[in-house]
Amino acid sequence: MKDNAGERTSVHAPHRVKALVVLVTVAVVMAFAAWGCSPKASDGATSADTSTKTESADKATGAKAGDGTDELSAFSGFPTEGRFVDNVAALPGFYKNAEKNEANAKAETPRRYTDRNGNLVQPVPTDELGWNNTYLDADNRGCTSCHTLENALMSLPTYHRLIFFGYPTEQSYQNCIACHSDSYSGHKLADAIHTLHMNSTMFVNDDEGTCQSCHYINPDTGVFDRWDEVKYNLYKGITDVPSDELKASITYDQTTLTPAENRIFKTVKDEPSEWLTDDTKVDTSIYENWVISIDGDCENPVEMTLPELEQQFGTVKQIMKMDCTINGVGQATIMQNEVEGIPFKAIIDYAKPKAGANVVSPIGSDGYDYAQMGIDWLLENDALIVTKMDGELLAPSQGYPCMIWVYKTSGGNFTKRISNLTFMTLPEDKIDAQLYVGQFTDDRTGEIYSKPNSGILNYPTGIVLSDEEAKTVHLEGYADAWDEPIKKMEFSFDHGATWTVVDTPDNNADFWTYWRMDFTPPAPGAYLLDIRTTSVTPEGADRVCQYDTQFMFTVE
Repeated sequence: MKDNAGERTSVHAPHRVKALVVLVTVAVVMAFAAWGCSPKASDGATSADTSTKTESADKATGAKAGDGTDELSAFSGFPTEGRFVDNVAALPGFYKNAEKNEANAKAETPRRYTDRNGNLVQPVPTDELGWNNTYLDADNRGCTSCHTLENALMSLPTYHRLIFFGYPTEQSYQNCIACHSDSYSGHKLADAIHTLHMNSTMFVNDDEGTCQSCHYINPDTGVFDRWDEVKYNLYKGITDVPSDELKASITYDQTTLTPAENRIFKTVKDEPSEWLTDDTKVDTSIYENWVISIDGDCENPVEMTLPELEQQFGTVKQIMKMDCTINGVGQATIMQNEVEGIPFKAIIDYAKPKAGANVVSPIGSDGYDYAQMGIDWLLENDALIVTKMDGELLAPSQGYPCMIWVYKTSGGNFTKRISNLTFMTLPEDKIDAQLYVGQFTDDRTGEIYSKPNSGILNYPTGIVLSDEEAKTVHLEGYADAWDEPIKKMEFSFDHGATWTVVDTPDNNADFWTYWRMDFTPPAPGAYLLDIRTTSVTPEGADRVCQYDTQFMFTVE
């Protein structure tokens, strides 16, 4: 395997049960997580080392099972001759419970590594028996046990758009499900992921990957659950704190802005050589000469440069959020900033849509025409052609020289580098209003899978905190539901048995709900924060996401 730096590393325990390859891959295809390699362990980190056990087993007697001296019997250290019951007197001399547990816990200590943001991360909690790695093989399961999703996407054999977080969190498959769960993109995630993993020598040979690398076989239903969705409820070694014993303070606001270094980045569809990605170099001539064509089903088609549009229609400043369509549960594809731009209302008034025209499609210079938004929707939600952010010309990585922003609208509609504003007349049943508001359904459950959404933004899950950061753990995050106001946020430190409720009255769906928590851990160890968020639908009903956001951290 290779880690992020391209170095050879070996953090995967070589004791996978090979029988699973035979038994499981015949019936189902392998899924989701591990076709690259593990993040590099930091200096001094320990990982499961089974070489001693393997060598001992190899040296054990080769006698056949059933004759009283089989290989495993000799490996156990118990007398290999006579009935087991006749040798019980020997048990106290070699079967040392405490020593055995301690030795296994040490051998199966969860791995640690330093991520690209400089955070020390331990994805699997430590437990006194070493259960999590001995019996769950937890360090070798899940998407990011072998690779980051960014590296996986960049390594695909064909082009795929890329998203990089600004906030120091870790991407998970939840970012992929949005486009690929209900086949909105035309490509189901399972089809691609299973095939890629089965045909990957890194996964099958180097990683000794099996279906259980990515799935958990639910004993109640027999369903192959996604490991990343169930792992925190299987781990041992997590300390539970009931809500009535919780020492935590929680505040929230809707005004917090995203620092420039924490803004998300998403590629356009042009060739990479044409991308504008260097925020330290802003070529003002591009802005001065950029032309937008206002065309289609309108009475006054026109072409204007950005400076001409600004002079003709003026500009306004607004605080706005961008919650991307693919912002999955617990993810960080979201930001809120002060933007300045040309009001869409003025453009519509000038263009004079023809009778029946009901849609405007902002088309990017790369041909991106994903967003076909209703004219009434654009007017109702104060759309802007943004040219500045936080008082400066739009950064190259943020769509320079112009980009559309709309309140209560999925970021998938925020077209970058607009070249055309095309008025269109579409049948009402062809207007995908769900696209505007991040509303996609899960193929398996039929439920909307990530609305409302929430996440932690200042740390990656699995963060290891020490010294002052461990005494009072400071967490920051958000709750958002695109077009729906947040009604309440609930926080649990005991796997959802009890909850601390934070009501958010008079919430405005135009902005995210940004929360801060200061938590005093009662003792060193691993803790799990579950977040459950409720929004209000346009019909006035409560909506609770089908998944809780789960965030684990270790204090020492």
